[in-house]
Amino acid sequence: MLKRLGHPPEAKAGPARSDGVILEETLIGPDLILSGELVSEENIRVRGSVEGNISTSGSLFVEPSGHVKGDITAENVVVEGSVEGTVIAAQKFELRPAGRIQGDIRASVVSIAEDSFLRGRVLATERVSTHMTAVKRRLERR
Repeated sequence: MLKRLGHPPEAKAGPARSDGVILEETLIGPDLILSGELVSEENIRVRGSVEGNISTSGSLFVEPSGHVKGDITAENVVVEGSVEGTVIAAQKFELRPAGRIQGDIRASVVSIAEDSFLRGRVLATERVSTHMTAVKRRLERR
């Protein structure tokens, strides 16, 4: 299941970007295996599997049932499931209990919970742009 989660007008659609824009959310359902590159300007919630790189100017949530095998670039990244790849978060990276990551992390703010697993390096940096123009330029260089 790959779908956009709608929210009633009175509900907040999810976390805002640093510029204050409230974003919609795309859901990668628990029974879905997505293979290929995923580029979005929305928040993304992964409950299934993604085999490929993910780039979004919104936030990325990898839920306990979620798995990402590829590099991630996002405004904020929260991992409760597993990630194999490099993570670049413009603002905050959060590895929650039982979350697993094998790869390097680059973020302005890093939070690693007890009972989580990390194999890789952590680099605290200044803010990295996740605006879609910058993301597209990075993708074109590959």
